[in-house]
Order: sequence, then structure tokens, then C-alpha cells
Amino acid sequence: MTNYTECTDEALIASCREGSEAAWHVLVGRYERLVYTVPLRYGFGRSEADDVFQAVWMTLLKHLGNLEQPERLSAWLVTTAKRECWQRRRGADYERRTTLAPETMPEENWEDEDNLEEIIGRFEQYRALDQLLQQLDDRCRELLYYLYYDPASPSYEEIGRYLDMPVGAIGPTRARCLKKLRGLMTNQDR
Repeated sequence: MTNYTECTDEALIASCREGSEAAWHVLVGRYERLVYTVPLRYGFGRSEADDVFQAVWMTLLKHLGNLEQPERLSAWLVTTAKRECWQRRRGADYERRTTLAPETMPEENWEDEDNLEEIIGRFEQYRALDQLLQQLDDRCRELLYYLYYDPASPSYEEIGRYLDMPVGAIGPTRARCLKKLRGLMTNQDR
């Protein structure tokens, strides 16, 4: 049994081409946040973003056999997601144009679109940070998640209940956890 989480993108794609469902799940898990970022940046709602997400992965599955540069998968996924967003936006604009008077039509402005390399760079930074967080003990990892990643933004009281920790201990524990994380980052840079 292969531990696909440790595989490179190239190895994952090769395993997916051979029909490995486990490799496919790891590949999707590795890039799901990146793919979701694109439609959300285009202002799509959650349901539309889900549709774009599904379309991107179906497109990859369809073209998996002839993907020429597996090492550039992240760029391929972002480009495919952008194209899917453009197509959906164009379709929605067409529907609006047929129902709106010409003077009420929205202007299209794609000039302020984020740079592909910037999106991929931020995603790679997030992935590197996530890998470092996985090296922390459970208590630190959970505390930092609740403090910085939980979309619900729980209060200190709620975090204390979740982690069975006195509220007064959260700040000092956070400081120790961040110090450990900085140490891991410093060791990684060497």
C-alpha cells in the first residue's frame, strides 16, 4: 500500500492514470483549496464555486492521460478554473443582456484579475505552513486552528471549552506554540 500523501504530483498523476482511487483522493485533497479560491475570487457563491470545482476536476480526469507537464499541475488547475469561471460568467452575462435594457448592462472588467503566479505562490505558502503545522503536537495544532483558521472565529471562552483549557492559559500556550512553529520554519529555511 503506497502512502500517497508523501508522493510528488508527478507520482500521484502516474498512479491516477493507473486507476488508483486513493491517489485521486489525495490529489484532489491537495489542491481543493486552490481550485475553490478561483471562483470565490470571481465573486461566485458557494453553490457556483462547487460547480466550478466539480467541472475542473472532471476536466482533469478527462485529460489526465495527455497532461504534458504534471509538475505544473497547480498552474493547469488555476487556468482551467479561470476558464470555467469565464465561461459561466459569459453565460450569465448573456442571459442578463437578453433581459436587461442596454443602458443597464454591467461593464465587464477583467483587467484587475489576480496574477496566476501570485495565486499559486500564496497557495504554495499555505501548503508549506500546513505541513509545518502538522509537525506540531495536537494541542498546539488545534489551538492555532481555532485562533487563526476556524471560520466561526470562536471566542477564548469557546476555545477553552473545546480544548478543556483555562481561558488564562490560552495566551501563554499560543505564544509557546507560535515559538515552536517559528523554530520549525527556521529549520526548514536552512
